[in-house]
Amino acid sequence: MGSGKLLISFRKHKRYLYASLTLIILFFVVSALITPKITLVAENLLEDVVQENLISKKNSIAFEFNNLNTFLVYSEKILADTLEKPGNQLLEKLQFTSDLAQTSQLIANSFSYTLNPEGVENLYSTKDTLFKKGLPVNYDKARTWFVDTIVRPKGQVIYRKFYVDRSRENLSYVVGYDIDLIAFWNYFSENNEARIGYTVVTTDTGICLLHPDPEYIGTKLDSYFTRVSTKDIVNPALHSGKSLFTDEATSEYLNLDVRRYFDKVQVGNSSLIVIESFPLDLILKERTQQINRYFLWISLLAFAVFMLLLLVSRYQLKKEFLENLKVVEEKEQLINANEKYQKENALLQLNQLKKKMNPHFLFNSLNSLHILIESKPELSQEFVLKLADVYRYLLENKEGDLILVKKEITFLDQYFFLQKIRFGESIRFIMNNIVDKRLFYSKRIPFLALETVVENAIKHNEFTKRNPLQIELLFYENRIEVINTYTPRRTSKVESHKLGLMYLKNTYTFYNCEGFKTEIEDHKFKCILPLLS
Repeated sequence: MGSGKLLISFRKHKRYLYASLTLIILFFVVSALITPKITLVAENLLEDVVQENLISKKNSIAFEFNNLNTFLVYSEKILADTLEKPGNQLLEKLQFTSDLAQTSQLIANSFSYTLNPEGVENLYSTKDTLFKKGLPVNYDKARTWFVDTIVRPKGQVIYRKFYVDRSRENLSYVVGYDIDLIAFWNYFSENNEARIGYTVVTTDTGICLLHPDPEYIGTKLDSYFTRVSTKDIVNPALHSGKSLFTDEATSEYLNLDVRRYFDKVQVGNSSLIVIESFPLDLILKERTQQINRYFLWISLLAFAVFMLLLLVSRYQLKKEFLENLKVVEEKEQLINANEKYQKENALLQLNQLKKKMNPHFLFNSLNSLHILIESKPELSQEFVLKLADVYRYLLENKEGDLILVKKEITFLDQYFFLQKIRFGESIRFIMNNIVDKRLFYSKRIPFLALETVVENAIKHNEFTKRNPLQIELLFYENRIEVINTYTPRRTSKVESHKLGLMYLKNTYTFYNCEGFKTEIEDHKFKCILPLLS
């Protein structure tokens, strides 16, 4: 009887063995067929990312240079609109616009002067001296034009743009400004993070205005335009906007084979060329190698699973082994189930908080907005923007239940702005930064933690203009303390389920973080929020 059961079990395990071998072979065949298609899809997706990155950089370049060009456009309009006015008034206007241009930290100097047959008159420069290289100093009655050029005062690389207007007899007006390209390089590098390539900007003659290596700024980049000429790029007839000029080259900066994408940007009467260089071959090879590596690991895992099944099938006849294995598996399942329950419980309570907050908060905010529209229309516009930012943050798709402290503080500032409109001087908010912000802003706290504590303070305390509710945030290296004046409502209009504090407690428990607590002392309510890495 026992031998019969053993034979049946052996045949059953034999069938399992054959089925496992068949599945593993099928897996390798499918992997070999799918890998090339996945590689092709990855290449197409990367190409789309590259072009989107180029468009983003192009728009950023256009915005920055057109913003700097505003002074010259304004000066040109002044010259065109004041033909009949006295010369002194016109000079004063041009000098005033020169002073306005100097408010930009990227403009090293702005200037204006007049030319007559005797030479330069009425020279005005926002610096003590004007480096005159490239500027017209002799009267030429036949020329009215825009000029941009590169000049190199001592220790600087300057992109100079000026306009000459000869609309008056025997008199020309010259207005212009100098962009410090090294300062622009620093500014652009800080505000535009490179991801998978780098950006180069040149004039329509190939003179470099922006490059990740500042040594190239101010030089002519002939190597960039060997197969694609600058005339092809800036010519509207050749550049339809539907396709980009591309070229393959070896980057002198990365020392790698790159693919370059060329596009133009119009800045006033000048055209700039934006070039994005991407080491596509290297990136595609890395992506392909990663895919192959993943499939290799999966294959090894499948083989390991097969071997494990084979060993289990051999020892499955031993009752004691099966019982021990079952105990171990049940224990692991209980541990995983417990962790999953705690996290799902915390996330559920967070969702309940968000659902609970949205209708009441939105209703109160809309009431405040209704009042502002009639009394303070300008403030109502800012109110709408802050309200939109608050709900964008609340509805943001986010993985996990932790958030950077910096984002929470930014959100809290917007949230408190809305509450300040509603309650006025009845509520006060104090924030004390006493730690290194670079270290502090790398820490995380539970999502909506600060807002939860602040909302509880507003909801459960009585306050007036004479006895305002004061909420204070104290920052320490490893925690945030939120302290508010404690004057509990005598009759609570809102039923408290303590979901907010329960959510925070469960979240800290899940991450094995101690230190979260609340206490009432000296008529003040204090909530301590530990920081997580």
